Amino acid sequence: MTTQATTDFPAVTDPVAVARSLVPLLAANAAAAEKDRRASDESIRALREAGLLRMMFPRRAGGAGHKLITHVETVAELAKGCAGTAWAFGLLSGVTASVASMPAVVAGQVFQTGNELVCSVAGQTGTARETGDGYLIDGAWGYASGCLHADWALNGVRILDRDGQVVDAGFALLQIDGAQVTVRDTWQVAGLAASGSNTVVAEKVAVPRTRVLRFSQMRQGAGQPVSAAASALEPRDRWPVEPLFPLGVLSPMLGAATALLDAVVASARQRPIIGWKYANQADSQVFVNQIGESALDIDAAWLHVRRAVSAVDETAQQRPLTGFEKARVQADCGHAMRHLRRAGERLMDVAGPGAFAAASPLQRYWRDLSVGTRHTALNSALSSELYGRALLGLDSNLQLLARIDAGA
Repeated sequence: MTTQATTDFPAVTDPVAVARSLVPLLAANAAAAEKDRRASDESIRALREAGLLRMMFPRRAGGAGHKLITHVETVAELAKGCAGTAWAFGLLSGVTASVASMPAVVAGQVFQTGNELVCSVAGQTGTARETGDGYLIDGAWGYASGCLHADWALNGVRILDRDGQVVDAGFALLQIDGAQVTVRDTWQVAGLAASGSNTVVAEKVAVPRTRVLRFSQMRQGAGQPVSAAASALEPRDRWPVEPLFPLGVLSPMLGAATALLDAVVASARQRPIIGWKYANQADSQVFVNQIGESALDIDAAWLHVRRAVSAVDETAQQRPLTGFEKARVQADCGHAMRHLRRAGERLMDVAGPGAFAAASPLQRYWRDLSVGTRHTALNSALSSELYGRALLGLDSNLQLLARIDAGA
């Protein structure tokens, strides 16, 4: 792995402040990004030049080794400008950093310049069939956020033996070359259009064994106490896999809801309530109450998120998380999504019909919230059921989390 990008874009010490400075640019490009159904090249270039796309790289790969909470707060800040761009950024920066954290035999194949970006779809909608010296990859992976700006894809596969029998599962690293690995234009949606979450397609792509990461191999040694030999690992090396994706897609929703709240609060003292005997919205105790309840919903979402992230940034640094703790993280994320969606709906009630005009950024925040908070990885009801199952000692209902008891 080269160090070229480390020299060009030094590690960012305060990513949240940098993100805050870029919010006006993302906001200026938001309407065009939505229309084009991809984050603008200008926005991605600014994020790259600011060093944010490498912000989660480990120190050994030229990064600053930031905590997960820093990533969550940075993505949320960017979402105040454009939630779709922040969604793509969050996944691109997170997945790329994960690959940069892998052994040199893997990371070195991806980072030829050091500036490559990696998208990912965890769903096992592809296959990796064993050959003499590697694997043959076929598949189509939808909802590949950020793929239009990515050089590689880390996608879920079912691993087949030479007879076509499923023997394992995992991820395949695929270079998006426009020939054997392409991007199919499938992202026609009501919200989060700027995330560019199209479909990555691979047809009979031969890859070496080092580019297929098998779950059975990844789990070897997992769940063991942190030993003296492991003390040299960086904090992100101890992050459990299961919470990372739900927290990643939750982050931009925090920012979108906050931006919507900020806009409603900013106009409350000037905005009249047509047909009612109030000088402005701030004179109505009903509207004031709705704004307060919405702010509390967003605060509650942040409280659940911070508890979930602390399990990764703090507890997991001392010992592996139990299955019960992972189930609670998932439940925290799902519950936070419920709070954010409720806040968004209530704030649009306050904002009124004018907020639904095509020229209003409020309707874009609302649509982005409506779509993003319905991601299946964050289904509020199923996440609550998972937590209830964990409390009652029942089996898990989440495929990624096999056991949810306190000793798992």
